Amino acid sequence: MRIDIQFIPFPPPDPHFLSHRVAVVIDVLRATSTMVQAMLQGALEIIPVATVEKAFQMAKSFPRHSILLGGERESKKIQGFDLGNSPKEYVVEKVKGKKLILTTTNGTKAFHFVSPGKEILAGSFLNIGAIAKRCLELDRDLFIFPSGDEGNFSLEDAVCGGMLIQLIAKKGKNPMVLTDASQCARILYQRFEADVIEAFYLSSHGEELIHRGFEGDLAYCAQIDITDIVPEFKDGVIRVPLSPPLSPQTARPAPGRDRSR
Repeated sequence: MRIDIQFIPFPPPDPHFLSHRVAVVIDVLRATSTMVQAMLQGALEIIPVATVEKAFQMAKSFPRHSILLGGERESKKIQGFDLGNSPKEYVVEKVKGKKLILTTTNGTKAFHFVSPGKEILAGSFLNIGAIAKRCLELDRDLFIFPSGDEGNFSLEDAVCGGMLIQLIAKKGKNPMVLTDASQCARILYQRFEADVIEAFYLSSHGEELIHRGFEGDLAYCAQIDITDIVPEFKDGVIRVPLSPPLSPQTARPAPGRDRSR
């Protein structure tokens, strides 16, 4: 297995590059964390779209009672939408049995950037162990795609990618090759291993969320392995193969100190 990670979010120039690879999209703050949370709470499927206009247009294709519009612009809930992009909004009472049309600044676009991938998975700290396990089961070359922050490098996404690399390297039995970028991500994760939420507080997007009143989302998105579900993107839709998720009571908190204020 060859593992690569792309720190700057732009589509791979060669459309055939991903055709035999597994791609893992990571947007810790907050799109992929919200996706995992929504599926954990019983959402049927998630349709990631790039624009607000596309979301409203697509919603017309479904009975209104069957779908929810979710997402953000400038970290805030979009006018006319049912939900924002805080994972804590996606509770069972709201999302169970619903289809979700989601648009965010970074994460939802990223799935379309890597759409040629053989398998495309939604990764976060919330399901990081399950993502590592699935990648090892597939045993294909791996391309990790941090969604970044409006086209720029994202510290928290890179740290999460580094944790995924660390887990695969430790648990894998077959030979693997890490690119220089993957080595960097792994070293970066090791810097924050005892306190991953520190990376959130140091990141520009983390600071932005705090400033806009979403500090609680940092702690929520830093939880590790609260579920073993692995959302998969295929034919424009994210679904979870049927399998029993871990109870939320099995979650372990993010390493490090409590930073609640």
